[in-house]
Amino acid sequence: MIPEDIHFPPYQGHCVKVSAINGAKSHMPANMLVHPAPQGQKYMNLADFSFLIESRHCNQKILFDLAFMKDLGNRMPPALKALFAGDEHDMGGIDEFHNVPDTIQAQGIRLSVINAVIWSHAHIDHVGDLSVFPPNTDLVVGPGLKASCMPGYPTNPDAFVLDSAFQGRRVQEVDFASSTTAIGGFRAVDFFSDGSFWLLEAPGHTDHHLCALCRTTETSWCLLGGDACHNIAQLRPNRFRPLPDNIPASIPGRILPPERCGCAQTPHPVRFDKESSFYDLAPGMHDNIEEAEQTLEKLKAFDGRDDVMIVMTHDVTLLDVLEFFPQDINDWKARDWAAQGRWLFLKNTDRVATP
Repeated sequence: MIPEDIHFPPYQGHCVKVSAINGAKSHMPANMLVHPAPQGQKYMNLADFSFLIESRHCNQKILFDLAFMKDLGNRMPPALKALFAGDEHDMGGIDEFHNVPDTIQAQGIRLSVINAVIWSHAHIDHVGDLSVFPPNTDLVVGPGLKASCMPGYPTNPDAFVLDSAFQGRRVQEVDFASSTTAIGGFRAVDFFSDGSFWLLEAPGHTDHHLCALCRTTETSWCLLGGDACHNIAQLRPNRFRPLPDNIPASIPGRILPPERCGCAQTPHPVRFDKESSFYDLAPGMHDNIEEAEQTLEKLKAFDGRDDVMIVMTHDVTLLDVLEFFPQDINDWKARDWAAQGRWLFLKNTDRVATP
């Protein structure tokens, strides 16, 4: 797959309004997130994006992911608490928290008008607290989630998701098996049936992991990548978006050649050719590493297109680029946000040396 081989569905006169909400800033051990872990860096910082998707054509509002729930320490299922307990289980921590339901309500959007919540997958930093939404808010999930995550806690004492997320509401698995559409190698479902918002089957991180493709203008798209990677240096550089000879002026310093970079002496050196990502996926972070790698490879072709902006859930570099809810990100292309954010991760690597 190359960028030119990605054939987008024809424009049917409709777009969705996309607003990004940062639910949290957090940090996790670098060796859990990327492989090989960078020397001398214990933690990596993470954003935690949720997205309000609004279809004027269908008069619907949906949320793609909910970030963390409020009062997480007291409310998470015991099986998850065990993972976070003790020094031998250093999982990092949450440094800043913004409850997504509170954020949208503060701007006058009632939870009763949210038609659906879509989970990219059922991890604690994405599922939020669905119990605060009324029963008319559907939960939309990837195929296989019901079998792997339902029932929740306390019905299943070993569950990682709360029963309250499912109780009293319709839980709908996306039916990719019946889809006749593929976009960039991903099986795709037209959520609003008007070509404006597509769910993509993107397994690997979990068996039910989803991405989403939002038409932001007639000629531009925003791809919500979920947890297909946790650090943007796992996505780029790549053969479709190679490392530039000269780094952008917004990034101080210069790119060092491999022989002068400290990472070159690590037991498993980070690759340094211009067309290979700085890091691999961390195997322990993904249920099926082979499928996760295939999903990420497909995303690299999208990354090579100038009409697509990829937003990964945890891409902390975009905190300095995007405007957040109640503003929308639909004019990302006109404002050159994809280009502005593309290489900001270099600020946090020793491939860049300050003068």
